[in-house]
Amino acid sequence: MSRPAMRYPPSEPVALVARSSASSRWAPGAILLLAAALRLVGLRSNSFFQDELYTVEEATNLFHSTAQPGIWARPFYYVVQHMLLALAPPTPLALRLLPFVLGVLGVWLTWLVGKRVLGEVAGLVAAFLLAITPWHLFVSGMARYWSLVYVLAALGYLALHQAEQLGRTRDCVLAVVVWTVAAATHPTALFPLPGVVLALRLVGPDGGLAWHWPSRRAWQTLWLPLALSLLAEYTALALSGHQAHLRNFYGRGSLATLRLVPAMVEWMTPTAFTLGVVGALGLALLGSLPERRRWGLMAVLGCGSAMTLPVVASTVTDVYPLYGMAMLPLLFVSAGALVQLGCEAMSARRGLFAGVATVTLAAGIVPSTVSHLSDGSRFDYRPAFQFIRTHGSDVPVVTWPIVLQRYYAPDLRAYDLSSDTVGLHSFHTQHQDLWAVVSVQRYGVVMDDRGDLAAWLLRHCRLAFSHQRPRLDYRLYRVDLYRCRADSLLR
Repeated sequence: MSRPAMRYPPSEPVALVARSSASSRWAPGAILLLAAALRLVGLRSNSFFQDELYTVEEATNLFHSTAQPGIWARPFYYVVQHMLLALAPPTPLALRLLPFVLGVLGVWLTWLVGKRVLGEVAGLVAAFLLAITPWHLFVSGMARYWSLVYVLAALGYLALHQAEQLGRTRDCVLAVVVWTVAAATHPTALFPLPGVVLALRLVGPDGGLAWHWPSRRAWQTLWLPLALSLLAEYTALALSGHQAHLRNFYGRGSLATLRLVPAMVEWMTPTAFTLGVVGALGLALLGSLPERRRWGLMAVLGCGSAMTLPVVASTVTDVYPLYGMAMLPLLFVSAGALVQLGCEAMSARRGLFAGVATVTLAAGIVPSTVSHLSDGSRFDYRPAFQFIRTHGSDVPVVTWPIVLQRYYAPDLRAYDLSSDTVGLHSFHTQHQDLWAVVSVQRYGVVMDDRGDLAAWLLRHCRLAFSHQRPRLDYRLYRVDLYRCRADSLLR
């Protein structure tokens, strides 16, 4: 941040976009209604995701929770959820109400960011695409902190962009507060930040690509306070002996790492990812206005660091595709830029072009949207547990995750299933008969990267029941139930 700049430099494209229209007055409300309606589907009926039951434990007991790795490095969401649990029991609806509200708020913020940074059309398109994307639908219906991470990231990017563009103290203060809270919500919210900060330093007030240092005022009101706030959070963890809580166990293996970035792209859909990348590159390389080029480079470098740092972290800790949540505002706002630029290039029928373009782009996302509405993008073990009750409830069960069996079928005699086939074979020999509840995705049995468990089941068991809901995309959430009888040992 070197000097304040005009919010909207006098240029013909921006003047065109600034003209209000009837559609720009009702469209944001219609998109929010659509977002709310889609996020209401399954809010009460979808099976719990295992992490949601961990949320109950962690939000109830807070820093005394026995769940690992504990909440010390990510306490903010749990403190809020703790207060809500005092008002209502942990039913699916009560637990998911906060993520639902935050999910709709995230759609509204996406519209606001797109409108302020790029223009009205970009904001509307970005909000609409986010409203239907399955990744954001999923986190809006899961009792976890990810929809909050999205809200904080979107607000944080806007504050940083406006602080750089306008030089206002209030934007600097907002950025410090938001990113401090984001770090206390989940450390991975900071993954895009190194790239975003680098982009802010590389785009000058005139839009030229050259390194420039922040002004003295920016150091005083933004960068030093932000650095000190984040350092204080880390120091508090270190001094309290909870520095290790920044790690989530010790890594899931090379195959999980290789699947990480493709899984992120699959979650947001290849269509949305491609639109975001093309839009960001277009703004960064071809943007004629400083604020647009700045956002484009923020998106390119921010998403680059958001995808690179989890891969690096996977060498020392478990990582998951959800760790890329904080980059989504950058991608979806950049996706809206494509339609914005197309509208500005037209002398007439801009509204028709925007509508047709948006529908065409959304066509690549809708199959995954419908698929998510079908099964909630999660495994549902309830039918398998019910099948066991009616076909042999006295037979021991091996299943994973065990926390879901304890919630939905505590009457069954269940044990934790692992990919350790030596231990499983010994257990099978001892009990002579057992049920095995197995989670299957497109790449195979979950937690069985080497295929040992799948091979053992094929040799010693028969498939008794299978449950999955129809999907129109590549993702798969199937629960297979195997019966492993004593006579199968002779095969």
